[in-house]
Amino acid sequence: MLEIRNDKVFLKEFTEDHLYNPLYFNWLRDVDIVKSIYRIDYLIPLQFSEVEAYVHSLFKSKNDALFAIYYSPENKFIGTLKVGHINWRSGLADIGIMIGDKSYHGKGLSKEVIYLACKYCFEVLSLRKITAGTPEFNIPMIKCFEKIGFKEEGNLKRQLLIGGKYENHILFGLFKENIITP
Repeated sequence: MLEIRNDKVFLKEFTEDHLYNPLYFNWLRDVDIVKSIYRIDYLIPLQFSEVEAYVHSLFKSKNDALFAIYYSPENKFIGTLKVGHINWRSGLADIGIMIGDKSYHGKGLSKEVIYLACKYCFEVLSLRKITAGTPEFNIPMIKCFEKIGFKEEGNLKRQLLIGGKYENHILFGLFKENIITP
């Protein structure tokens, strides 16, 4: 089983054990968590069977990879990371992160996770560019991307409907030669 690690966090292939861990589904039902990853659709009577079908589709996909995030010192499952929409011909992929366990927010772990994911994409998958996005109000995520070397490539004005208000969606890109070690 694939593992990517440093002393703070590690990424492990997401498995059925993670899918059926009650923590995972609870994170997907938490308003604060889904707002930050812009998955508001998860709050509309989301059935576990829908999550299960989605995860199983990722298991079968040749263009997506889903990882469980662990906090290394405690060997604790704290979130997920997706490398998605891989375009093998163009060497592109999009990444998305969810630190579901709120007790690990604000500790700089997202930066470590995103860095490990980018190294994996560049060194193992031989991709040339990684893209990502976040609502403009998610300042910690914007800073995280910037510290790793991502550059803002777009600002989609009033793109995301969150809490009854249209928010800007900031788009980022990172080329292999621009990655910065945190």
